[in-house]
Amino acid sequence: MVLDNRYSQHARRAMNQARLLAQEYGHNAVDTDHLFAGILRESGSLGALILAELAVDVQQTEHEVRGLHQTGGSSNSPTLTDALTRVVILANDESRWFGHHYVGTEHLLLALARSREGGVPDLLRRLAITPDRIRRRVRLRLHEGVTELSIEAAKRMARLSELSRRVLNAAQQLADDDQNVSLEHLLLVLARERRSMSSRLLQTYGLDVAWLERNLNQASAGTMLEDVIEHAVDRADQLGSHYTGTDHLLLALAQHPYGALLLARCGIDAGELITALYELLQVG
Repeated sequence: MVLDNRYSQHARRAMNQARLLAQEYGHNAVDTDHLFAGILRESGSLGALILAELAVDVQQTEHEVRGLHQTGGSSNSPTLTDALTRVVILANDESRWFGHHYVGTEHLLLALARSREGGVPDLLRRLAITPDRIRRRVRLRLHEGVTELSIEAAKRMARLSELSRRVLNAAQQLADDDQNVSLEHLLLVLARERRSMSSRLLQTYGLDVAWLERNLNQASAGTMLEDVIEHAVDRADQLGSHYTGTDHLLLALAQHPYGALLLARCGIDAGELITALYELLQVG
């Protein structure tokens, strides 16, 4: 099962951690208890924070998960149990119940607390923690206004340069609706931001600003912007930068499949732009 863009980065990584845990222990399938341990492994997620507040120990949890299943599996891609698939469906229900437009590890935790299938009921008994305690703690955090996306957004914003924040704010104002901010809006603002080297590069490579302005009403889905920001932060880390600048944002946009297509429509070869940006960032 591939989690779509409605799932937070932490939720997707927690599911991946669950798969890795099953592979590591030689289990033939990824079950509900693997996901519980996967959430614990995803430090920085709201789910991991809540379990830490409940004094759930990572090493003890993984030890118990290891003993709940027979070992000896040889598959590098263990299948998901039906129980785990149903937990993912329940997590979607929990998200809708709270009126959220995403699914985070907090919703996965609520779903695991509801589930009576797979290994998670036995795991919770061995850890001496009740589903009701998990539910109460998650709901408390959500009622306090703490969500997975607010944590992820705060981390990203903390890494953005002041100019990058201004660019993203300008893109939001251009869209006039936070839910519809797109790569088109971001690219247009980057082109207009004369204080940025990105603007000069786009001008040098002949960005067709007029075409971009005419086609804003056909903007891409806003979820792509989240992917580009996340990718920009990762690229800044890999390039040894302590902040994420507008050049990192443009690099991430150019490396996104839709971003590359968008640049082509505006008269720019994404590959050439990426090469120029790497040269600029590595020199910087």
